[in-house]
Amino acid sequence: MDLRSDSVVVMAERRRPGGLEVRAVPQGPGGDLTEGVVTARSGVDATLQELTLSGLRPGTRYRYEVSAPDVETASGTFGTAPTSPVPFRFVLYGDTRSQARPHAAVVEAIRREGPEFVVHTGDLVEDGREEDDWQQFFAIEAPLLRVAPFVPVIGNHEIAQPFSNGTDNYRRYVHVAPGGPSAELDSVLRYGNVRFVLANSYEDWSGDARDWLDRELGRQRREGPDDWLFVVMHWGPRSSGPHGDNELTAQAGIDALLRRHRVDLVISGHDHAYERGDDEGLHYLVTGGGGAPLYRRRSARAMSRAFASEHHYVRVDVEREKVEFTALRLDGTTIDRATLRHLGWSDTAVLIRDRPPAVTAPAPPEVPESPEDWSWIWKVLPVVVLVGVGAWWLRRRQQ
Repeated sequence: MDLRSDSVVVMAERRRPGGLEVRAVPQGPGGDLTEGVVTARSGVDATLQELTLSGLRPGTRYRYEVSAPDVETASGTFGTAPTSPVPFRFVLYGDTRSQARPHAAVVEAIRREGPEFVVHTGDLVEDGREEDDWQQFFAIEAPLLRVAPFVPVIGNHEIAQPFSNGTDNYRRYVHVAPGGPSAELDSVLRYGNVRFVLANSYEDWSGDARDWLDRELGRQRREGPDDWLFVVMHWGPRSSGPHGDNELTAQAGIDALLRRHRVDLVISGHDHAYERGDDEGLHYLVTGGGGAPLYRRRSARAMSRAFASEHHYVRVDVEREKVEFTALRLDGTTIDRATLRHLGWSDTAVLIRDRPPAVTAPAPPEVPESPEDWSWIWKVLPVVVLVGVGAWWLRRRQQ
């Protein structure tokens, strides 16, 4: 985690308290290099360890091992962030909670893509207060997270409820760069010519959170005026699913702020489906099909260019002047493909169907629930009244 050009944090958990060591070896065309090996050791006996590897080379692949005298050695690979624009691939996915089987299938499909890192749009677990949920999450994710740095944002199911220990557990298992208004809930990642601002959707957007987002987006635009600027939050500004648009951010003026700073794309989850769209320059992508029960489209909207209620992930291939997004089913077939340029989407086809979509039962929205729509009552009520009056009139005639 906390992927940078010269460092990375390796998080590991032991069954019993004790020390750990992590050793990273740079890789060349022929394998291990003898120079540039970096080692970090934990200074305390604990079950959960955060080990920082510093002094790494930018844009370099490393093979690493986590070991201790009394544990089985675990190994993996990672690549440090480049400092100049280079083509690379990462993957988007989210809402992995609740269903282990599709979650595991998503993880295996992503692992085969070989991404430099993965971005998770939140709702990692069903209930952030439950330790068993976290252990299940990491048991499923382990094959992927050992070879791809993990870049998440917090979802409402991690928070569970205000002032609960769900947020504390998230902070235990997540390590991101400091700097936002809420420790380890807001952060920034730079990788080549892409800048990510990752924000907690459930902040009080009328105060420090809005000021921080405004300053951070302005700073990123000044430092990289031609770089790609992405904002990631669990509940995004637009969605055609049951949760719909995030009105809390809209009321705080976040929509206008995103447009003013020329944010290229807002990435979110929360609704368990795939969607891509554009609302007058506010380009958005929803990816919440990582394992949770699927949601149907709630409303058809002109701004929505593609929508699919399917388990999926999104492969992202970055170049200097364009970014290719491909939404994929778990069997590798394509749901949607589009190119993003700084002026917006340049796709021509709305939705690619390599096969008919899977039929899924409608799912109710998760907490916090969307307001119930009672408009149907006004359509039915006149009919009920007429039927009742007619029955009364017939009875009077018969009497």
